[in-house]
Amino acid sequence: MKAILCDQFTSFEDLTMVDVPRPDIAPGCVRIKVDYASVGYAISLMVAGRYQRKMTLPFIPGTEVSGEIIECGPGVERLSTGSRVAAIVDAGGFAEEVVIDAATVYPVPDNVSLERAVGIPLSYGTAATALERGGVKDGQRVLVCGAGGALGLAAVEVAKQKGATVIAAASSGLKLEAARLAGADILIDYKSQNLLETVRAETAGQGVDVVFDPVGGADFESLIRCTANGGSILSLGFASGLIPQAPVNLLLVKNVSLHGVNFSEYIGWGKTDRRQEFVPQMRALMEWLFSAAAAGNLNLRSPQMFDLADAKQAIACVVGRRSVGKVVLRVR
Repeated sequence: MKAILCDQFTSFEDLTMVDVPRPDIAPGCVRIKVDYASVGYAISLMVAGRYQRKMTLPFIPGTEVSGEIIECGPGVERLSTGSRVAAIVDAGGFAEEVVIDAATVYPVPDNVSLERAVGIPLSYGTAATALERGGVKDGQRVLVCGAGGALGLAAVEVAKQKGATVIAAASSGLKLEAARLAGADILIDYKSQNLLETVRAETAGQGVDVVFDPVGGADFESLIRCTANGGSILSLGFASGLIPQAPVNLLLVKNVSLHGVNFSEYIGWGKTDRRQEFVPQMRALMEWLFSAAAAGNLNLRSPQMFDLADAKQAIACVVGRRSVGKVVLRVR
C-alpha cells in the first residue's frame, strides 16, 4: 500500500511516499480504508523527534483519519465492517490503510461527509474538553486566540454552542472572516489592534471569563491582563514556537486559574496509555459532537485539501501558518 514513511528523525521536507506492507490486525482493533487524513502542527515535531510522545522508527505519520472499516479484529463488538468512521490513531494515518484500537474510532452520521468529519475527533474533541475544563457556560465571555486555525475555529463553535459570547483573535482578515462565519461575535486582528486595549473596550473594562490559548508566545502576560477577576486561562499548546513564562503574581492578585489541558491523556498518548479508562467519557463527547454536526450546529468548514503525495507541502502550509482551518490529505 502507499504511505508516507519516516525512517529517521529529520525535517518533514525529507518525507517520501513509498510502498509498504499492510499492517497486521490485532485483537480489539479495526482496519480502516483511509479516505482522508488530517495534518496538524505536531506532525512536524513527531518526524523531527521533538514531540512529547517519542515515536519508534520507522513510522508512518498521521494521527487522525476518516474512512470505512474493512476488517474487525477479535473482540470488536461496537463497530462493524462497512461503517463510516473517523478515528484518532497513534500513527499510520498517512497511508491507504491503518489499523487502530477500536477505543478511539467513532461512527460518522450519514449526512456528515468524511472530508469534514476527519477534523472532529482531535480539533473539536480538544476544544470541547478544554472549554468544559474551563467551566464555560451561557452568558460568559470567551477569548479564543489563534482563532483562524483548526483548533481555534473549533473552540469558537463549541463556545457558541455553550451560549458564550466569543471574542476571536487572529493574525489576518482572512482568518478572522473564517472565525466570523464560525460564529464569533467580536473580531480582533493581532497585527493591527492592541489585544489588551480592545478586549477591555469590548468588555467595559471587565475582561473575559475564559481565555482559550493554543498559541503561547511572548504576549501571554497580556492574556492574563485580559482575564476577568476569578476567570480562567486554558493553555493548550505553543503554536507560536515559544513557551511563555507565567507571571504568577498576576494570577494571584486577580484570582485567575491557569489550566493546562493535555487532550493526549484521554486518547492514550500520555506517559502511560490510559485510553481504556476514558472510553466512556470520550464516546459521550464524540456522540455529542457528531450529533451537533449532523444537526447542522457545527460549521465544519471545508478543509484545505492536498493529495497524499503532497504531504510535505501540506505540512509546510500548517507550519508556515498559512492555513485557515483544517488541512487534510486526500488519500483515495
